[in-house]
Amino acid sequence: MAVSAMKRGVSAFKRGLILRAAAKLFSERGYSATTIDAITDELSASKRAIYDHFAGKSEILVEICEQAVRFSVDLAERAARAPGDPAGRLALLARDFTRIVIENQDYIAISSREMKFLPEESRRRILRMQERFDRILGAILADGVARGQFALADPALAALAIDGMIIWVHRWYRAGGRLSPEEIAAAMAEKALRMAGARTGVER
Repeated sequence: MAVSAMKRGVSAFKRGLILRAAAKLFSERGYSATTIDAITDELSASKRAIYDHFAGKSEILVEICEQAVRFSVDLAERAARAPGDPAGRLALLARDFTRIVIENQDYIAISSREMKFLPEESRRRILRMQERFDRILGAILADGVARGQFALADPALAALAIDGMIIWVHRWYRAGGRLSPEEIAAAMAEKALRMAGARTGVER
């Protein structure tokens, strides 16, 4: 069992290397202009090293597009279950979502630009995951309205606006810029609360 776990760990590590190399090239050159040969050159590896883990370039793109969305849905589910009030859960979700956007900047940029190249089934699955994130966020906002913490006429629309505001961070964030990732995450949490019409004095 220990040997099997070690093999899985090695395989996951190698998949991660392939994904990062491919993401770098997809971001710089675009998906359609990046070949498997270019990815192997970036890795200084053989094609066999790629095909041992992925069926081809399309499968690599699917995994890149899925990864950040999967992380986002997982964090939204954790935030929805977190103790405290809706304002605290909204702030938690906004902060952690901002961190994910920054940490997966290339992946999110690729997903927003290259989704059209995904197989239809994969594209629909990823869109359903994105919709689940927005529903969870919308439910947190609706709960805040019901408890009198948020002043919103349309929680579902507000969820889309907050989601879009934070996703856009991937377009302008630069490492070493004026604000640190933690400062940006805190600022996005405050802006999300303002967009929700949060009253002062609520639990954060």
